[in-house]
Amino acid sequence: MALTALLAAATVLAACSSSKSSSASQSSAPTTAAGGATATTAGGGAPATTAAAAAADPLGTPNAASGTPVKVGFISDGKTANIDNSSEKGSTAAAVKYINDYLGGVGGHPISLDYCETQQTPSGATDCGNQMIADKVPVVVMNVSGQAGAAYKPIAAANIPFVGYQVADAAVLQAKTGTYILANPLVSSFAGPAKIGQLDGAKKAADITIDVPAASGPAKALDPAFYKNAGLTVDVVAIPPGTADMTPQIQAELAKGPDLFHVTGDVPFCTSAIKALKTIGFTKDIVVISQCISATSAASIPGGYAGVKLVTEATNAPTDADVKIYTAAMAKYSPDTPPFVNGVTQGAFAVLWAFARATSGITGDVTSTSVETAFTTATAQPLPFGGGTTFQCTGTQVAITPSVCSTGALEATLDQSGNPTGTFTPLDATALLKLG
Repeated sequence: MALTALLAAATVLAACSSSKSSSASQSSAPTTAAGGATATTAGGGAPATTAAAAAADPLGTPNAASGTPVKVGFISDGKTANIDNSSEKGSTAAAVKYINDYLGGVGGHPISLDYCETQQTPSGATDCGNQMIADKVPVVVMNVSGQAGAAYKPIAAANIPFVGYQVADAAVLQAKTGTYILANPLVSSFAGPAKIGQLDGAKKAADITIDVPAASGPAKALDPAFYKNAGLTVDVVAIPPGTADMTPQIQAELAKGPDLFHVTGDVPFCTSAIKALKTIGFTKDIVVISQCISATSAASIPGGYAGVKLVTEATNAPTDADVKIYTAAMAKYSPDTPPFVNGVTQGAFAVLWAFARATSGITGDVTSTSVETAFTTATAQPLPFGGGTTFQCTGTQVAITPSVCSTGALEATLDQSGNPTGTFTPLDATALLKLG
């Protein structure tokens, strides 16, 4: 029950972030190269052929796919009155062209994308799932969706493998076979802040959480277990959305002597919480999720976001090897789509790139069976933009969510405007992901 509640929360937060601008356009700070210290190129992360070639073209050496095209499904929420995920169309187009032109496609087969938009409705999502079945795609890929469950149901029933990046639907994350979720919402939303507290020697924490059932319920159910695993106690302080001044709640919690505050909510909620903490003069750890940050809100916070710690799944630092490839691919193939226009653009590219990495060893036809075999037998692969985080989909990475393929996230300290001030540091919370 606790896990189901968490997944509902993660879905709400992920869907909410779709309409927000990204936390920072790009940081000029250095960062760890994705997959380790060595710059990577094609599917499995092989080193660039020569430094000169990499300098000449960040995309590397062309390696065009020449086999029979393989149709890959991609489901997006598209653009509605409430969200705008339309940038996914540009980033997926760039990802496909990069994979086909430089990574040899999938097992030598160029990808042909079967794109469908849910329009953020259950019926639209179901229609997309049925479209994938009718089109006989061997695999369906998704970045994030507020309607993931409705799309997933027919896909799973048809035994079509499903690959997601930030997908956090309960049915998806509890699936035991054929479903592979690359980023870990358990870490970014809950266990990551607890891990930061553990690393910093904290003993008490407070989670300031937006009081909607899909957020405060999971926090109350899961925080005690994850923070206990980290050696901390935690109070979950649920505050209604729209609360402009959180000073009374923050002061009441400060009387208990917390060493860390974790803030969970959307931009207006987080801005109010951080403003209260900084106005009062709290100088210990303040940890936020990526949905909290907006450069336009920094001016209303004393000192802005300076010193606040961020837990995220993706670096956007321009010195990162994967970010260099991404920005070059977007400039070449989708110049009309800004690469960091919102929180979903980069993720759509990432999930297709990770799919290519995991399936680079396929030989022969690309079928649902060969895709499943590739994912379940592949060695650990660099998670695109993961700053050293890897993914491996053997079903054993996270016992409580067998479809999740990674256990880490990234931590960064922010400057006044909300940009990272230094490297994105890998944050491994494996040991905390237990409910018992």
